[in-house]
Amino acid sequence: MRSKITASLIIVIMVTLVASIINYEGLMAEKTALVPKLGLDLRGGVRIVLEAKDTENAVATDEAIDAAVKVIDKRVNSLGVSESTVVRQGANSRRIIVELPGWEDPERAKSLIGKTALLEFKTEDGTVVVSGSQLKSARLVFSQDQASMGEPQIAFELNEAGTQAFAAATEENIGKKISIYLDSQLLMSPTVDMAIADGKGVISGGFTSAEASNYALLLSSGALPVKLTTVSEEVVGPSLGNAFVRRGVWMALAALITVIAYMLVSYRYLGIVSGIALLVYCDILMALYLVFHATLSLPAIGGAVLSIGMAVDANCIIFERIREELTSKKTVRGAIAAGFSRAFRAVLDSNVTVLVGTVCLFYFGTGTVRGFAVTLALGVLTSMFTAVFASHTLVDLMLTPGIARNSKRFLG
Repeated sequence: MRSKITASLIIVIMVTLVASIINYEGLMAEKTALVPKLGLDLRGGVRIVLEAKDTENAVATDEAIDAAVKVIDKRVNSLGVSESTVVRQGANSRRIIVELPGWEDPERAKSLIGKTALLEFKTEDGTVVVSGSQLKSARLVFSQDQASMGEPQIAFELNEAGTQAFAAATEENIGKKISIYLDSQLLMSPTVDMAIADGKGVISGGFTSAEASNYALLLSSGALPVKLTTVSEEVVGPSLGNAFVRRGVWMALAALITVIAYMLVSYRYLGIVSGIALLVYCDILMALYLVFHATLSLPAIGGAVLSIGMAVDANCIIFERIREELTSKKTVRGAIAAGFSRAFRAVLDSNVTVLVGTVCLFYFGTGTVRGFAVTLALGVLTSMFTAVFASHTLVDLMLTPGIARNSKRFLG
């Protein structure tokens, strides 16, 4: 029996120690990959809501909207925006929510996110010979020609099909112009001097560096399959976010202290065990947030605070069961063993029902609702370890012969 308690204690200590090291690296160390991720409402940034519209050329089907989400996600990731979120507002919604934490230029964000970016190479008679779907890559370069030295340009490379089509088109149109359009806007109309067989070229049109960079980004991420209009935009300042962080920290501390005080008053000796298990719970939960790179927004912090109360819910069920076993004239050790064993099914059922709810929230919800679901789910799973395994270990460890002979310490 004692060897089993020792082995369980070693597991609890090791898990707690590893969690503490992770938290130190993430919260205290200056250079580490384990840094807390703050959501838009805490860090500040831009939130834009787009809506897909039907046009003569494209219908906003579910497949088209899902494809648009992927294109926008590729664009914002290419912007270097960390922790960006691009999701549909609901399972069958036409609206797309884009959140860019740390972004300070909503106008540029809108121009890049909502632009169709349809690239077309047309002959003089208007025939499209190459389109953006045949583009392999596009990037910003600076001209090395003597006449236009340093001019920002867009270097492009076509895929195999595009290379073949472009080679045939340039061979057939030597001495003629092939115009390049982006969203029906003429960029340039160069005259073909020779056939271009390698599928590479440059686009110049008097761009600034920012314009050429934006065009290259749009082209490399692909064209939007549907028309998108901006429904709303919201800019959140970082100063507001800092105030929310402070309030969230105080809120979590107040909840933690209140729960521990309640457990001490209600369950005496068992309340001490519950308080220690709750501190272990907080340690492990914060480490999980860092390891899984969970984004901490206000709803996510709300889920974490709510999970503090739920973390001791299992303890309450188990402790009340121990009280019932003690009133049936069982020994303290027997009541503890029976209480943990017989209450486990009720604890498991209650936690599974919450997990089912979090899965539904994550699947049907948007970014902030998903954050709430993730933090709550991690809290429920962690509480299963601390409230059942760790608490049982601590109760057995602290059960001295003197305490075991005095069952009133468990009755509260």
